Amino acid sequence: MKILLKILCAPMIAVLSVFVWLASKLVQISAVVMNFIAIAVGLGALCILFDGKTAQGICGLIAAFLLTPFGLPMISIILLGQVQKFRYWIQDSVYG
Repeated sequence: MKILLKILCAPMIAVLSVFVWLASKLVQISAVVMNFIAIAVGLGALCILFDGKTAQGICGLIAAFLLTPFGLPMISIILLGQVQKFRYWIQDSVYG
């Protein structure tokens, strides 16, 4: 019975490993691109802020923060960590 469980879980562990690897590469590339966009949005928000439109400037700064590596890419990294933790849990519980 335990051998059958090992055979059934092996493809799932392999798929999760490949998914985490591909998603981490995608997050790395998108973080670089989003960082350049965040710089442009931040500079534009500062110009709007100095122009006297405070609400729009603050909204632009918040959007720029979400595009930095501390915003959306960090959330995706945390989610990938949870998927990785799930994969290790399956691997440890099945293969001991």
